[in-house]
Amino acid sequence: MDFVQKICNDASYDTLCLDTLIPKASNISGNPKSATRFAIQATISEVQSVSSSFINLSEHPEEWTNEVKTLQRCGTTIASSVTHLLDAYELTTHLGGGGRAVKVSKRASMANSVNSVLNAMNTCMNHLQTSSATDSQITRVEDIMEPLAELATNAIDIIKHMPF
Repeated sequence: MDFVQKICNDASYDTLCLDTLIPKASNISGNPKSATRFAIQATISEVQSVSSSFINLSEHPEEWTNEVKTLQRCGTTIASSVTHLLDAYELTTHLGGGGRAVKVSKRASMANSVNSVLNAMNTCMNHLQTSSATDSQITRVEDIMEPLAELATNAIDIIKHMPF
């Protein structure tokens, strides 16, 4: 448990980090790689949830056609970032070996892969704003995406602070 708290001290959203990792503390058992994997898994799960939320929102008949298309596009764009998250997750199994430069490169690659989620979210917001969406629609989308942004940011923070 102390190990999880130490890891979460480096996270931007430490309470969320604790909520995410403490239930997995016995599986993490002091291993930073395991903590990183669980942080990425939580982000993958939230990507799926956010994508589904956008698809559900787009099915509301009171939405404007332009907004419906944008919400569908948001769902698809964010869902496609799972591929990059899976790349980061897979890379956690290949962190051993090589010198410091190789490990720094792998860690940077993992962080960039997780960052693709944040890029997808920014793309979504840009499309929504150019679709003439209402302020309430934009706020609703931001509210849906906020936990995902926080989980992805925490995963990046944990990756960047992984010891060699």
